[in-house]
This record gives sequence, C-alpha cells and structure tokens, in this order.
Amino acid sequence: STPAELLDRLIRERGVLETAIATGSPRDVWRRLRFVIDQARAWVDAGGVDLRAYLQWARLQGADNARVSETVLPETDDDSVRIMTIHGSKGLEFPVTVLAGMTTRIQNPARGPSISFPPDGDPVLRLSSAVTSEGYDAWKPIDDQMDEHERLRLLYVAATRARDHLVVSLHRTQSKARTGASVVAGPAGECPVSTPFVPTIGSRPPLQPPEPVPMPDRAVWSTERNDALERAGARTVVAATTLAREAAEAADPGLDKRPRDLDLPPWQKGRYGTAIGRAVHGVLQVVGLADGAGLAAAAAAQAAAEGVANRSDVVERLARHALDSAVAAEAAAGEFWREVWVAAPIGDHLVEGYVDLLYRSLGGLVVVDWKTDQVDDDAAVAAKVARYRLQGAAYAAAVEAATGEPVHRMVFVFLNDDGPVEVELPDLAAAVAEVKASTAELAVASAVSEAVVEFE
Repeated sequence: STPAELLDRLIRERGVLETAIATGSPRDVWRRLRFVIDQARAWVDAGGVDLRAYLQWARLQGADNARVSETVLPETDDDSVRIMTIHGSKGLEFPVTVLAGMTTRIQNPARGPSISFPPDGDPVLRLSSAVTSEGYDAWKPIDDQMDEHERLRLLYVAATRARDHLVVSLHRTQSKARTGASVVAGPAGECPVSTPFVPTIGSRPPLQPPEPVPMPDRAVWSTERNDALERAGARTVVAATTLAREAAEAADPGLDKRPRDLDLPPWQKGRYGTAIGRAVHGVLQVVGLADGAGLAAAAAAQAAAEGVANRSDVVERLARHALDSAVAAEAAAGEFWREVWVAAPIGDHLVEGYVDLLYRSLGGLVVVDWKTDQVDDDAAVAAKVARYRLQGAAYAAAVEAATGEPVHRMVFVFLNDDGPVEVELPDLAAAVAEVKASTAELAVASAVSEAVVEFE
C-alpha cells in the first residue's frame, strides 16, 4: 500500500474523523487530515514509493524552513469567526482574514541562555550578557538577521491564509521601530488592486435593523418542499444497460452491470456479468486486434484475475472468435477505439456507458458490442437482440450526440463456442428514437435506492 492508502486506512479504522468531534474544533482537524493525505498522494504521484522515504520527507516538511504549498480546502458551511495564532492557522484558509497585532515590534532581545550552531564553525553559547563564547559577538548579527527572515516568513504565512479578502491594520506610531505594519505598508501601497481604507467614526454607516422575514404559509412551504424533493430525487443519469434491463421482462446476466463490491481489485472494477464474460472483455481490451498478439498470455492472466484459471482455454477460444469476426477485421484496417466511455445528454437525462469497440467505416461510425451469450438458432438470436436492443441503441445515440458524427451500424457479436455470430441491430434509427422516448418517460424516483452509475 502507498503512504496515502495507509493514512486513509488508519483514519477510517481508528475513527479519527469521528473522534475529532471531541476536540472542540473538528473542522480544523478534518482540514488538516485532508491536507496530509493530499500531500501524501502528491508525493506518490511525484514518484515516491517507499514508506521510510515518505516518513523522512514528512519530517522535512515539518521543519521551520520548509516551503509547503498549502491548499487545504475549507469547510464551506462553517459560518463563524475564528481567532487564532499564526502558527495555529498553518494549513488553513478562510474567505476573509484579518491580521491583528501588527504594531508589535519585530525584535527579540536575547534573554537567558542560548546556543547556536554556525554551519562553518564551533557552537556558540550565551549564558548571560556577561558570559558568552568567544565567537558569539561575530555570530550574533547573522543570527539576528536569520530570526528576522523567519519572522518575515511567518508574516507571509499569515497573509496567505486569506482566500478572498485580506484585511491588515496599518496603524503606526511616530516611532521608527520596525513592525509588521511597516513591513506590509510598502507592498500594500504599491499593490494595484488595493485601496487604502482609513475608517473614522463619521464614516461608519448607521446600523439598520434587519428586515423582518414573515413566516411562510405552511401549505405553500410544504408544496415547495415537495417540489424540491421531487426534483432532487429525479434520475438525471441513466446507463445504457439500465434502459435495457428495465425494459426486459426477465433477468439477464448480460444486463447485470451493477457494481458487485466496492472493494474489488482494480483489475475487476468496471466489469460485470459472468466471470467468463468479464475475462473475455478484459482480453479484448489489450490483445492485438489485427493479429491477436499476446492472446494466450492475456487469457491466462484475465482468467486468473476472475477466479476461473482452469477456464483460460475457454476465454482464449471465445476471444479468438471475436478477433475472427468481420467487424474486428474491418476495424483493424482503419481507425478504432476499444472500451470507449461515452456520455451525452439525451432529452433531460445523461446516457452513459462503455462501448466495447468503436471504429470508423466508409459509411460512418460503427458500434460493436461483444456478447458471450450462447445462441443455438435464429430464434435465440432474435430473442437476444430484442433484449439488448435498447442497450445498443443507447450506445449509438450517445456516440452520435457526443461526437456529432452519424452512427452507421450497431453490431452485436455473439461469441459461440463454434464461432462468432454477427447480428446488426435492425432499424437503428427507430431504436434510437425509442431510447429517446424511454429516457423521457423515466419516472421520478421517490426514493433512490441505488446509485445510477452503472457502466459496461
């Protein structure tokens, strides 16, 4: 597991998000946790893989001189005013930030014992103003300059906590002492998007009492609430397989595309149906479409991944039948795409799904859908095509809407044990019109019990 995955697992298993409620400021804890996990993901994306190296890198980020790009997302519903120190605000952002206490002098007179470690000499020690190391007086100006630079960096951290507006008090006395206000005053005066604002008692607008908001009529409120719930519960995204499954009178494994388990291995996510069918589709994603290069190895790997290692010969044979089909040969001779995710608005809904094979022919685009169903005769073929009709037409409609190019043909390829059976969807235009009518007739769900994000 990567460091980001380990952190996420620790947070979930130990209930860190839940126990943060007891801290009194859970939102800050949640922000910082997100920030740490996001930084770990960025570290992995940059090429980091070793946990020990990540821990070493994390320690470096905690150093005072570390420069970390802090992009912590705020809690948008946290409508409150927070008062905190600059150190306490690290890693956070706020819509409006006010810097107070800017008149404090930037100085830190040495008090009590101190020790410094110059990079090119022995350590220097100060016990009191009268007892110091021999090289302390030479090192002190450099140490003071480094302290001032650190305070400037801290002031920069404070100023960058603002996401939309930064308010800085620039009140100064006649003293020439160096303060945070004097440091910010110069750049603020030169900033082309800032306008100095000097408030006075007379410039304050009179306080106006808030306008009373009448209590809405309960019947009107209830109607508006029901309308809002109805709109929120309406299905806006529908998968191509969902249209076919809801129209089918009986269950069909080829249309069972609902996610089985969110904890599946990565190579199984996005594939549904039977184990053999998933393995065959996985093989057809990677092998050479023209020559079948890598077919045996891919079949063995996909069969093992699906838990049917003893059926790798079946997977290889069915995939070979797909490569021997006329549409595969036609696609390999020109421009083609495999496992194409497509989504496009059809009426008031977004229709989406994965197209097994899409290629460009002389007449236009051709959509191909591999099926591992076994069909014995013409009657079985006709029944299967009727069952998958809306699914294939939905793919064609979505491809046309997304690309702006006409879909010339939609072909189902049934991979029988004795060879492929290619069937073109009859009257494609009428089927597409039926898909559009079906999306328009989708009933508004009163309670959505499943997430409609089903892909093929």
